[in-house]
Amino acid sequence: MNETGNQDTPEDEDPENPPQGDDKPISLLPKSVLPYHPRVVEPIDLHVDLSVGVVLGRSESFHRKYHSGGLGMIGGVTETSDDVLTSLMGMPVLLDLMSPHVIFVAGKRGSGKSYTLGILAEELALAMERREIEVAAVVVDTVDVFRQMVDSNDDQMDVLTKWGYEARGFPVNVYIPRRTYVGLPDEVKKKARLFPLSIGPKELTTSDWGYVLEKGGSLSTVMENLIGETLDSVRKGYTLESGEYVKLKRDFSIKDMIECIDSNPTIIEFYKPASRTALIQRLRRADRLGVFHPGGTSAQDLAVAGQITVIDVAPLGSDAEAVLAILTNMLCRQVLTYRMAWTDDGTSAREELPPTWLIIDEAHTLVPRSGLTPAKDAIVSYAKLGRRFGCSLVLCTQQPSAVSDEAISQADIIISHSLSHDNDIRALQQRAPAVMPEQFRDKVFISSLPRGVALVFDQATENKRGFIMQVRPRLSQHGGTDRLSGLFEAVKLLMPEDHEEFTDVTEPEEEVTTGGEVEELEKIEETEEEFAEDLPEVPRPPLKLSKEDWQVLDGWMREYVETLFEEQKQEYSITDEASPRVEEVPETEELIEPREVQIESISETPIDVSKVLVKTFGPVSKDLLSKATTRKILYSHSSHDFLFTSKDDHREVVIIEREDTAPSDLIGWVAAGIDSTGLEVENLIHEDGFTFVCFRKEGIRAIFSVGASQSLLVLPIVIVGIDRKHIITLADKIRSIFHAST
Repeated sequence: MNETGNQDTPEDEDPENPPQGDDKPISLLPKSVLPYHPRVVEPIDLHVDLSVGVVLGRSESFHRKYHSGGLGMIGGVTETSDDVLTSLMGMPVLLDLMSPHVIFVAGKRGSGKSYTLGILAEELALAMERREIEVAAVVVDTVDVFRQMVDSNDDQMDVLTKWGYEARGFPVNVYIPRRTYVGLPDEVKKKARLFPLSIGPKELTTSDWGYVLEKGGSLSTVMENLIGETLDSVRKGYTLESGEYVKLKRDFSIKDMIECIDSNPTIIEFYKPASRTALIQRLRRADRLGVFHPGGTSAQDLAVAGQITVIDVAPLGSDAEAVLAILTNMLCRQVLTYRMAWTDDGTSAREELPPTWLIIDEAHTLVPRSGLTPAKDAIVSYAKLGRRFGCSLVLCTQQPSAVSDEAISQADIIISHSLSHDNDIRALQQRAPAVMPEQFRDKVFISSLPRGVALVFDQATENKRGFIMQVRPRLSQHGGTDRLSGLFEAVKLLMPEDHEEFTDVTEPEEEVTTGGEVEELEKIEETEEEFAEDLPEVPRPPLKLSKEDWQVLDGWMREYVETLFEEQKQEYSITDEASPRVEEVPETEELIEPREVQIESISETPIDVSKVLVKTFGPVSKDLLSKATTRKILYSHSSHDFLFTSKDDHREVVIIEREDTAPSDLIGWVAAGIDSTGLEVENLIHEDGFTFVCFRKEGIRAIFSVGASQSLLVLPIVIVGIDRKHIITLADKIRSIFHAST
C-alpha cells in the first residue's frame, strides 16, 4: 500500500525506486488559451514540480515517490502577479489520481461544472490506460451529458491542438433504465455500449418505498404500515385463506408484492379495500418506470476495474430523482461493504471490488443540507469512510449552500466555478479548505468568472491559498442531445396503450373497490406482463467505436425510428407536471409559436358548435397543450385513418391559440374560416373526450380539434393530401384567414 494506507500501489512500480521524470522544465500554456488572467495581489505559493506543473492532492514526500505517475491534467493557472519571478501564469495543473479524495465541484448553471466532471472522468480513463492506477469510476448522470464520452470532441479540435491534445472518445459502459433498454434493437445496444439498469425490489426498505411511491417520501401512517407488512410477508412467506402456503422469496418483483396485497388474509382483514387499492396503483405506477426487477444491478456490475461506467437515468424524466437516490444509496453501501472486507493477510479485497471513484452530479438533490433522502446517509458515510478504504467521491452542485455540511466538510479539494447567490458564495467562503484571498471574496468577482474558469482550493498539499484555474478542453463530446437521445424518446412509443398513471386514490372512511375498477386493474396487469419480457443476453461491447461504426449505427437508428413510427400509431394523452397524469412526449414535428389573433364574430357556421367536445386538461403550459392536442389528431386511430390514406401523403399544421375566449366562439369562427376555403365538413368524430371535425375536398382532408387548460384554448388544424404544393398553399391561405403561423 502507499503511505496513506488507503490504496494499493500500482503493481508495476517500486516505491523504493520511484520513476524519475524529465528534468526539462514543463512548457507553459500559451496565453491564447488563457484569455482570462486577472492580477491577484496575494503571493501564490503552490506545490510546483517544474518538470510536471502544479500538483494538487499530494504531499511533496508522496510526489517524490511517484513523480508524474497517476497524475491527471485538468487545467492551467490563469492568474497573473506583480512579481514576474513568482508568477505561475500558464503552468499546467495536475490532480493526483492515485490516492483517494473527496472533491467538491460547484458553479451556477452554465458555468462549466459538469464539464469539469467530464474532465475528471477522462483523466481517470487515461491514467487507467497508462496502467498507472487500477480503479473503477462510476458517473451518476441525471441530465444525459456524460453518455456522449464515446464520441470525440471534433467541435473543439483547434482549441485542443493549442493545448497539445487530440480529440478522442472513451469506451465507457452506459447503463440505462431497463425498460428503455428492452425496447432498443440489439445492434444499438452493442454499438452504443448500453446495459440494462435495474433495482431489485428486495433492496428497498419501507422508507425507500416511500420515496418511490410518493414525491417527497411522505406516506400516510396506514400506507407506511401496509407497505411494511407487505414486504415482511413476501420475505417471510404467508398462508392463503385456502390453507396453501406461499413460500418466502429472497428475491421478488413488484408483481409478487401486489399478489401479496391481493391474497394475504392478514392484510385483507386489517386494511380497507381503498388503502389496498391505493397502494396497488402506486406500485403499478412504479413498475411502469421499468427499473424495478428481481436481481437488479449490483455494485460489482457498475464498479469494474479499469472501466468508466455512466449511469444515465435521464430517460426516467421527473421520476429520475427518487430512483437515483435509491440507486446511489445501494451503490455507496455495497462499495463500502466490499472495500471494508479485509483478507487474512491484511490486503484489500481487490477480488471483490476495486478502489472506486463515485462521481455525482446535482448533489443537492441527493444529499441536501436539510431533510432526508434515501441516499443522504449513505453518501455522508461514503465521504467519511471511503478514503480509508481507497474510495473517492466527487460531489457537484449548483447550490453549495443546499448541500449537507457533513459531506462537504470531508472535501480536501474544492473547485468552484461562477456563483451568483449570496448564500452559495458564503457557503464557499466558509468551506474552502485553503486561504481565500480577499479579492476572491468579492461577489462581483466570483459571479463574473467566465465559463470554464474556476477557483481551486486544496487542503491535501502545502498550498497556502486558493488560485484561479482555466479548465482544459474536453477530449470527448460533452452534453447536449445526440443521436441516441431521440431514439430513447422514440422507445416510449413501445409502452402499452394503458400506460398512463392512475389518479391517486385517497383513503376515505367508506370507500370500496368496484367490480369495474378491479377489471381495469387486472387488464393493465395482463398488458404489463406481456410487455415485461425477459431480457435478452447482453452482448459484450467492442473496445472502441470508430466513425465507420457510428455511421452504421446511424443507419440502423434511422431505419428503426422510421419503422417504429410507421407501426406504432397509438393514442396519446399528454399532460404537464401539475396534472394527474405525467407523461412527456417525443416531438414528431416542430411547431412555432403562433401570433396573437383577434376573433371576429361569425354569424353563420357550417356546424352545430354545441356538438363539438372540448378536451379539458389540468394546468399545463401552452406548448405542451399544443403538442398534446396535435398528437391526438395525428395518432388517434379514427382521425389517423381519415387523414392518412397513402404513404405519399404530406401534411401541414396550423395552430390557433386564444385566452379568455368562449370555446363555441372559437369553434364557430374556425369552422367558418375553413369552409370559406372550399373544404366541406364531412362528419364529427367523438373519441376519448375529443371531437374531430373532419373536412374534405378533391383529395384534401383536414381535421381540427380543441384542447383547453384553464383560460387557454388551443385548436390545431391538420391538413393532409398527396399534392405537397397544394397543401402548403392551402395552409398558407388558412393562416392568412386567422393571422396565425405554424
